[in-house]
Amino acid sequence: MIEEDYPKVIKKDEMDENLAQAVNEAFSIFNIDDNIQVGVLELEPNVRLPEEGMSEHEKSHEFSFVIQGEVAIGTESGEKRIKKGELMYNRPGTKHYTYNDSSEPAKLLWFLSPPM
Repeated sequence: MIEEDYPKVIKKDEMDENLAQAVNEAFSIFNIDDNIQVGVLELEPNVRLPEEGMSEHEKSHEFSFVIQGEVAIGTESGEKRIKKGELMYNRPGTKHYTYNDSSEPAKLLWFLSPPM
């Protein structure tokens, strides 16, 4: 049995590649057992995810950390803005969308526990 090398490190070049795959679409980097899923998302200006309606992670706690820019997180009770350096938490079952209504790209690091 081969032991994997820990801690896992994703270097900047690899993160840049991951972000290139995550333009306007959430991209998963880690899916660790049944515990946590980690990914990135780059939203271009004037892009909303999903385009219509709401996302819902029925059983997953969701966290998003803004690496660059700012976005609006909309729920059934309204919108809240999060910007670079801020962390957002959504409890399981919260219907939501993410909208970049600015003129600059926004980059987010997100976590779901348990994974979807």
